[in-house]
Amino acid sequence: MQQEGEVRDGVVSGARVVENPLDRRFVILVANAKGGCGKTTLATNLASHFAVRNRQVTLLDLDPQQSATHWLRLREKTDAAPIQGLQLSLEGSVSKGQIQAMIQRSGEYLIIDTPAGLSGATLDHVLSLCHVVLVPVLPSPIDIRATTRFLQAVMLTPSYRRRPRRLAVLANRAKARTRVYHQLQQFLRSLKIPWLTTLRDTQYYVQASGEGTGLTELDSPRVRKDLQEWQRVMEWLEIQRALIRSMPGFR
Repeated sequence: MQQEGEVRDGVVSGARVVENPLDRRFVILVANAKGGCGKTTLATNLASHFAVRNRQVTLLDLDPQQSATHWLRLREKTDAAPIQGLQLSLEGSVSKGQIQAMIQRSGEYLIIDTPAGLSGATLDHVLSLCHVVLVPVLPSPIDIRATTRFLQAVMLTPSYRRRPRRLAVLANRAKARTRVYHQLQQFLRSLKIPWLTTLRDTQYYVQASGEGTGLTELDSPRVRKDLQEWQRVMEWLEIQRALIRSMPGFR
C-alpha cells in the first residue's frame, strides 16, 4: 500500500494510507469436541456483548443443528442491537477455502460457533483462521476427559504447531461447593492455559436465549454477579486482541 509522501517513479505522492477494515478483524473460535458443553450459549452471549457496545459483530454458525442461527432469527424480531449472521454447515467435507470465504464476509468481531465432534482436518482449518480459542467445559468426569482429549488434539494440529493460538477455558453451568466442581477446579488449575472464569448454572441464560438476547441485555439486577464474571472474559479477549494486532501479519 502506498504511504503518505511516498516517492514512486520520481514523483512524490500525497496519498494517505487508508486502513483496510479487514485488517482489524478479530476471530474468536468457540470450540470443544464434546457436545452439550455450552458452546452456543457462550458464542451468542459474546456476540450480544459486542453488539450492545456498537461493535460490528458477526456470528458464524458452523453447527448443523443451527442453534445460533435460530437465536439470531429470534433476535431479528426484537429491537436489540444488530448482529450479522452467517451459516456454513460442517456436515460432510468442508474446505479451508469455504470457511475462509465466510470469514471474509464478516465484521470487525467474528465469533465462530462450532459443532460437537470437531476434529481432524476441519479442526485444523478453523484453527488456522482464528486468533483465539475459547473452550467451555462442564463439571463432570466425562466432560473433563473429553476436554483433555480435545485440547491435546488442538495442540497437535499442523496449524497450531506452526503458530500456537491463544487458548482459554471456562467452567460452564457450575454449582459451587459440589464435589464435581472441586474436581473441575483441580483439572482447570492443572492446565497450562488460562482459566478465565466460572459461569454459574442459572435459568437467566435460558431466558436470554429464548428471547434472542444475551445476559448483558437482561434488565435484572440479579445478573449483576454473572456480568462480573463475563467482564473477566471480555477483558482477556481485548488484551489478546491488542497483543495480536501488534504482531506482523494481523488478519
